[in-house]
Amino acid sequence: MTPGNGYTASREHADVHQPAPSDRRTGSKVNPRARTAIALARLASALVAAAAILVLVGWFMDIPELTSLYLPGPTLKTNAALALTCGAVANLLLISCSDTQRGCRLASYLLAAVPAIMGALTLSEHVIGWDLGIDQLLATEPAGALATMSPNRMGPPASTANLLLGVALLVADRRSPQLRALSQLLAFVTSLIALLPLVGYAYGFSELYSLARYTGIALVTAVGLLALSLAIQAGRPDSGLASLLCRDDEGGVFARRLVPAAILLPFGIGWLLARTHGGGIIDAAFAIAAMALVLIMLLVAVIWRTGTQLATLLDARAATERALAESERFLREADQQKTEFLATLSHELRNPLAPIRFAVELLNGPPASAGRARRTIERQVQHLTRLIDDLLDLTRITRNKLKLDARPCDFRQLVHDAVDAVSGEAREARHELSVDLPPQPIWLHVDPDRVVQMLVNLLVNAIRYSEPGGKIRVGAVVHKEAVTIYVRDRGYGIETRDLERVFERFVQVGPATRGGLGLGLALVKALAELHGGAVEARSEGLGCGSEFRLRLPRAAAAPHEAAREVSLAASFRILVVDDNRDAADMLSGVLRAGGHEVQIAYDGEAALREAAAFRPDVGLLDIGMAGMDGYELAKRLRDDTHLPGLFLVAITGWGQEEDRRRALAAGFDAHMTKPADPGEIASLLAARFSTTSSPIGDGTLDGGDDGELRPA
Repeated sequence: MTPGNGYTASREHADVHQPAPSDRRTGSKVNPRARTAIALARLASALVAAAAILVLVGWFMDIPELTSLYLPGPTLKTNAALALTCGAVANLLLISCSDTQRGCRLASYLLAAVPAIMGALTLSEHVIGWDLGIDQLLATEPAGALATMSPNRMGPPASTANLLLGVALLVADRRSPQLRALSQLLAFVTSLIALLPLVGYAYGFSELYSLARYTGIALVTAVGLLALSLAIQAGRPDSGLASLLCRDDEGGVFARRLVPAAILLPFGIGWLLARTHGGGIIDAAFAIAAMALVLIMLLVAVIWRTGTQLATLLDARAATERALAESERFLREADQQKTEFLATLSHELRNPLAPIRFAVELLNGPPASAGRARRTIERQVQHLTRLIDDLLDLTRITRNKLKLDARPCDFRQLVHDAVDAVSGEAREARHELSVDLPPQPIWLHVDPDRVVQMLVNLLVNAIRYSEPGGKIRVGAVVHKEAVTIYVRDRGYGIETRDLERVFERFVQVGPATRGGLGLGLALVKALAELHGGAVEARSEGLGCGSEFRLRLPRAAAAPHEAAREVSLAASFRILVVDDNRDAADMLSGVLRAGGHEVQIAYDGEAALREAAAFRPDVGLLDIGMAGMDGYELAKRLRDDTHLPGLFLVAITGWGQEEDRRRALAAGFDAHMTKPADPGEIASLLAARFSTTSSPIGDGTLDGGDDGELRPA
């Protein structure tokens, strides 16, 4: 297959730079048009062979009508029928045989030699004037046959065409590109030779097919030669005209539009005008003028339609190229960011290692030096931990693996925790850090650790991108369903075009970067969105400072107030089950202090007995107990028809997601990890017995109706 043909042919051993014949029946990437062309070539070859064999049957069985297949004009001579049969079968074998099937290919070459030899010998008889005695070897024909120079001798057009077809078949699948191009050229010339008498038959111009010495040829012969020549070209869609017609690009579209129009329109219009002129309907001048006008109109229409489709394809290609260019630009930027990130990561990891290495040398020194060394190591290890945590958190978020432990939290405490975490770094930079928060508690439904992490990242960003002695202000605006926490500084500021980019990974903007991996703000954005909130950056430009606003959702109610409301309204029967006696006794004491009636069991069997007698409203069960574990106990309690509304909570040291799922599957309503916070237990009971909403905290509750609460 020659380069640039616009498709991949189905050849087993074809080389991109040096074409070679091979099996067209297989191929990993086959152009559908090429596959269709090969199928049509097979069909045409088979039909030509069948028609030629019928003609031979007519000769051998003396059925005159079969010798011309009932078509008008001269008969198809026996040598011509034999040549067509051998040529068609040879083409069929060449298309179907692979390079490894040497016997098949040898047979095809022997068959291809038959039309070449017969055509050459018969043509020599016409040119030299001798009689080689080959014309009536297969069958005899009486003298005086129509358009026949000598009895049963094919005419000069058929002789020439068979010679050309035979040679074309012999070199059709050679490795040399020049020979393959020669084959296509010979087949194309043969199609022109066959087309000439067909025009004569169609237009009623007998001189094009009836002059024995020059143009004598049967209609069936001309049709067979044209079909076989086209089959030779179509069977090799990687070269010649067929390669142009099979292309997927604009050139292929243009060729498929214009080539059929260039052949069929003049032929069809000429045939129609010739018939009307021959019938005396129009004169010759009008026929010529009409043909010119109609051809102009039809060709303009074809070119217009083709040009429109071509323009559409070119527009689509341009759009694809623009998209590819944009993708390439994006990949280059991503690669550049990766390179810069790796360089920054290397720098950021080496920076803490140097003081740690020197501090290790001082650990064995005087107490004052050792204490300073320990503090240095602690500070640098914290810095390293923060870097690694940011990387791991961002990776978890990207893979959707980060789980939030959301519960009600007073956002004022979260802000103070974050300020305390960065106060040392702020003092070192001589920044004035002020906090302005509402006096009343405002509850958020968030993961407190992650919110502190977000606020720390925003504060560290403000500290690093402010001149020493700067002012940083932390405040909040309370909305009906959310709270907006802002961190405002008078630092370097951010250009308008970079206000969105600052939240991209590995991106650092501004006149100078102050360390870090460029992950802090990206992590803030990702965590805020996980909470159902958002973060935005504001700045009037360079030198004007910046402000970051973090918006987070509020909790529906203060948890301790809800718990207190439930506690005041009713107390509950609570069964505490734990094989750790100290843990069970302490938890039961806290619950009794809250006004609840509590019964304790130290194993599963005792828990079943106590439950049957005590009829609890709530069961707080340990999982990892000896004998009957918490899972089995939960199933047994669920099977007790006397405890239809029992609210079961697993309290265990196993806190992985799989442990939660297993607890819920075993019949628990909620899951808490040890040590359980009494406030969280109160919040859990408040959420369970005051509403049907999901619980606040670590548990996962069934929002359905489990029965009414029975007061103690």
